[in-house]
Amino acid sequence: MSNNTFLRSFKLVPEISRPFLWSSLIALTGSGLRMIGPQLISRGIDNGVLKSDYQYLLQQSFFYFITLVLLYFVASKALLAIGLVGESYVRSIREKLFKHLASLDINYFEKNKTGVLVARMTSDMQSLNEFAREGASSVITALLTIFGATVAVFLVDVQLAFLSFLILPLLGVATKIFRNHADKTYWAVREWIGQVLSSLQEGISGVRIIQAYADEKSQFNRFKNVNDEHLKANMQSAKNIAIYFPFLEITRVTSIAVVIWFASLRINEGTLSVGELVALLFYLNYFFDPLIQLSFNYDLLRSAGSSMKKVFSILDEEPVLSTMGSQSPNMESNNVIEFENVSFSYGRETVLHNVDFSIMKGEKIAIVGETGAGKSTIAKLILRFYLSTEGDVKFYNESAKDVSQRWARKNIAYVPQESFLFRGTIRDNLIYSNPTKIKLEQELSEIGVLGWFERYENGLDQEVGERGSNVSAGERQFIALLRAVLAKREIIVFDEATANLDIESENSILEATDTLLDYQTSIVIAHRLETILNAEKILVMRDGKLVGFDNHENLLSDNEIYKDLFSAWNLSS
Repeated sequence: MSNNTFLRSFKLVPEISRPFLWSSLIALTGSGLRMIGPQLISRGIDNGVLKSDYQYLLQQSFFYFITLVLLYFVASKALLAIGLVGESYVRSIREKLFKHLASLDINYFEKNKTGVLVARMTSDMQSLNEFAREGASSVITALLTIFGATVAVFLVDVQLAFLSFLILPLLGVATKIFRNHADKTYWAVREWIGQVLSSLQEGISGVRIIQAYADEKSQFNRFKNVNDEHLKANMQSAKNIAIYFPFLEITRVTSIAVVIWFASLRINEGTLSVGELVALLFYLNYFFDPLIQLSFNYDLLRSAGSSMKKVFSILDEEPVLSTMGSQSPNMESNNVIEFENVSFSYGRETVLHNVDFSIMKGEKIAIVGETGAGKSTIAKLILRFYLSTEGDVKFYNESAKDVSQRWARKNIAYVPQESFLFRGTIRDNLIYSNPTKIKLEQELSEIGVLGWFERYENGLDQEVGERGSNVSAGERQFIALLRAVLAKREIIVFDEATANLDIESENSILEATDTLLDYQTSIVIAHRLETILNAEKILVMRDGKLVGFDNHENLLSDNEIYKDLFSAWNLSS
């Protein structure tokens, strides 16, 4: 993990600063206790064994035992404290990431694969969690032990300390090379994990299409190619470790051999005691063993660092629409929605051209046109998922650029063609928009659809699975439509929302809409004749252009494009 990434990661959750400092102090105490042991052994050898003073040796052995007992309790406390800090940190990161994702504009999710975003919340969070649970305490303890051992070596003998660390510059160069390669490989590993999850999700979500077209083999090959690239990235990481670890072990053995050689000369000269040599060897092991331990934990450390970079790549995405505009329009105006020469482009190609119309309070508007005519784009602009490229969209005479996102979410309801239900009960989903104020049974009874839910064993308290998996597509759509109706927003947008309903269910919803939406403004992207006839005005689109905006009778008599569409609907009815 680079210094910049580490500092930024630390600043991201400032509330852990104090617990982190406290846990580090406990770990530092444990490191200090660990440094006492070799000194006691040194004294025991020089003043006990070599002088045959076994009472002194017994005394030092007792002190050493007490030190080990204290070290056990302190080290245990340090592991628990550091582990708690790490787990708390990951929890905070996960919450911040989810909150930030929820704040991003819709176009971010349309540009990024769901599987990759899921990987950020799953595999990358798992990587951070593994480091917090297993690696953080080891890294902190190892670093403190290395620091303590370095100081202790110099306190024993300065000359031998310099000899011990002569090889360190070479080790530093090797470590730098290893880190550079490891950074690239770990980043690649995290990236390919996201691609694997994305490919897996696509394969599972599209399994019906895959089987229907007998495409299992080619789909498997696509997944295999991605999986093979993931394997290559992991193997490159393993090669780096296979080269670096043996070099680290050679460095340790060489350093200790040099110390023993020169220490033996010093012992013959009488300028170094045997006990000091033993203490020195202990401290050198205390220096190199944590280095090896750090190397073994480097996988977790770099994986966590790469995961944090992936997390930052999302956190660095700035929501534009949610931070633009702060006005709440005066909703007394009868002019609810107005498009003023609106043009729009998702990228290079313009999909709306100079669209101009107004929708008054309480009007029920249908939008019709062939596929790709721009119907859903108009809906997205009304929902303020996007802002117009040229011209202006206005709500109650207030520009969409100045209207707050919060106002839009509180006053505009939306039902897409592909309905979405949350895990829970049908009741939970129906009162989702306002759980404390909706009198569900009473309102469903008033609009005549309460009996519809008797088909379920537990009625409104029937459990639905993830995304409503255990109810049919039509039933999901019916529930999603009712949820939007019960939300009682000022504006409601139906984006071909009755596409999966049978005629009977659609008629029930249309009647419910007429009953509950008498004061609301509703916009329906229509695909059925019944929906068109229910609208007060019809907006006709073709190739991104508005080619008609009037009631059914006038359009049928004056608009050739609408006549063709209506004739096609009549034939399909």
